[in-house]
Amino acid sequence: MDKEIKFFEDYVNKFDKSIDKVMYKYKHTYRVVGFAKEIAKSLDLDEKEYNRAVVCALFHDLGRFEQVTNYNTYIDRISFDHGDRGYEILKENNYNDEIVQKAVKYHNKKDVPVFDELTNMHCNIVRDADKIDIIIETSNSVKNPNVRIDEHVINNFKNHELVANEAGDTDFLYVIREIAFFFDINYKRSMEILLEHDLLNKKLNLIRSDINKDQVDLIEKELKKYIKERFDIEC
Repeated sequence: MDKEIKFFEDYVNKFDKSIDKVMYKYKHTYRVVGFAKEIAKSLDLDEKEYNRAVVCALFHDLGRFEQVTNYNTYIDRISFDHGDRGYEILKENNYNDEIVQKAVKYHNKKDVPVFDELTNMHCNIVRDADKIDIIIETSNSVKNPNVRIDEHVINNFKNHELVANEAGDTDFLYVIREIAFFFDINYKRSMEILLEHDLLNKKLNLIRSDINKDQVDLIEKELKKYIKERFDIEC
């Protein structure tokens, strides 16, 4: 573990931490590490796999530092896929743990291929940990909640699926996408963390208005139904 921390710190130190976006991703990384530790503990992993889960979290956003330095953005479609770039960075530096490589590569993808059970577990741990921090730290205000929600988006919630980035880039839609992240949570402890922070209610309240109340009520109903069925948690 010490060599991985040293590699991460040495790599990040190549970039200017006085740049807000660089420092934000540096701090984000260690928050994600903390959530990954919680999830890994809940799964009662042995020391080797616990440490591997931590390494996956530590390395998951390696591609972000080059991205924000060269493009001043976190938006992959106008720069490059930061998961793919992180995977390349590990290969370039001869870090050859294939499970870690795949977890880094696929942490930001809409879907993860079916690998062996161990690989998919590590992919899912880091994806959960990353989403938890994103939901906590971002999209915590909406300028105008007084809009109707597109029926295609409503159907995403009825089908218990993610909302595509192509739905739009308003602050309202960013919150909508984060709410849909609840459908892509893999472990009970991950969901418990989100609910302990009251994030479902907080995010729903950001988008609920007199104009769309019926739609947001439907979204809330579908989410609570899914959480009960998937994790046996009442919320």
